[in-house]
Amino acid sequence: MLNNSIVEIAQENLFTITPVITSVILVTLILATIYIIYYFKLKKVKENEAPKGLVLVMQMVIAYIRSLVVEILGPKLEKLTPYFIYLFSYILLSNVIGLIGFENPTGSLTVTLSMGFVTFIGLFVIGFKYQKISYLKKFCICIKVKGKKIPVMVNPLEVISQITPFISISFRLWGNIFAGSLITSLWFFFTGYMSCKIPVVGVFNILGAITIPPVNIYFDLLCGLIQALVFTLLTMVYWTLEKGEGVEETKLQKVVIHSNANI
Repeated sequence: MLNNSIVEIAQENLFTITPVITSVILVTLILATIYIIYYFKLKKVKENEAPKGLVLVMQMVIAYIRSLVVEILGPKLEKLTPYFIYLFSYILLSNVIGLIGFENPTGSLTVTLSMGFVTFIGLFVIGFKYQKISYLKKFCICIKVKGKKIPVMVNPLEVISQITPFISISFRLWGNIFAGSLITSLWFFFTGYMSCKIPVVGVFNILGAITIPPVNIYFDLLCGLIQALVFTLLTMVYWTLEKGEGVEETKLQKVVIHSNANI
């Protein structure tokens, strides 16, 4: 009987649509709608006609993301631009959707870990693409024999350092968005408590109605934009470091420092 009860509870939880799942579906549908509308509007733009409205905004975003990809990852990986456009827009919209009362998908650790896992897999894809099988030597302690490096054992520190970006980039995004939601909730309850002390209008959260919108705009819009850009930049930087082509480390270090400063 106990086992049957556990199975029934598990099945109920499996098919329960949580607020986060609802938000994820909504964000996906909104983005798909925007891209479809942009596609048809772009086809209607004439060669000698300046773009405007949605087409202008989308082209500005595309041009900016493409320039980042070319500058950080290099011209050969410019074809990855669509992925980074979707990544940036998905995180941004996931953060902004909280302004209209929906739960932020990026406030769920499952969502951020999923995006971080894609970044993690990309490390190996880029590494094998540019370094081939010699990429595996990175994870080994090697000794030189007649001028050649021979792997003798696995380097545990290098293995751990490879996992670190996956954990760091996921928890960074989740922590910032979750902290913003928590602070907003605490402020709402505090203003509600203070409003109760006001005679006559105490049944309404007057202080919350005045102060919550600016707080939401700061955490969901401003911080959401920054976190979307930081996640995108760090993914580019992590992938570039796996190319092993003697990339300009000074430039990449500046990008990482700039990203960390904007947390």
